Amino acid sequence: MKIICLAGMPGAGKGEASRVIAGHGVPVFTMSSVVRDEVRRRGLEVNNTALEIVGIDLRKKFGRDVVAKKTAEAIKKMNSEIVCVDGVRNEEEIETLRTVGDVSVILIDAPKSARFVRLKKRGEDRDPKNIGDFELKEKRQDEIGIEKVFDMADYRVINDGTLEEFRLKVSKVLANVGHV
Repeated sequence: MKIICLAGMPGAGKGEASRVIAGHGVPVFTMSSVVRDEVRRRGLEVNNTALEIVGIDLRKKFGRDVVAKKTAEAIKKMNSEIVCVDGVRNEEEIETLRTVGDVSVILIDAPKSARFVRLKKRGEDRDPKNIGDFELKEKRQDEIGIEKVFDMADYRVINDGTLEEFRLKVSKVLANVGHV
């Protein structure tokens, strides 16, 4: 099985990349959905703070790859030659996913200023409300180990143009990975 892992900072465009990949018939697993489910199971309101606290708590208690292990269980049940995992955060998660299939890591990157504007515009509960919240979210991503994932990337897509240009870039990388 081929596993495409999407990595990138919040607001870079991983969600849009996932939609493009799904549009090519590839099932998409979102790592944050595992944490979101755990937040709900604990009876907490699903918001940025709860997601970050529970995600960190899960990793401290069960290992840095706990979210990937749960995702890998779901992937194993799939009858698909290729899947996409949106939101890998550390090298341990990638190593866990490698036990299930052949992994390619795609880094979705965008200028910091553009990411902040996108997150403000998106306005979901998990998104930062101001520049201070944004900087704190950036710091927490670094603490999780995302920089090492960036170094492991097989492909890099820079999201610094129009939405259509970005979608085309993602489709081209998907072709390079060997799906389209």
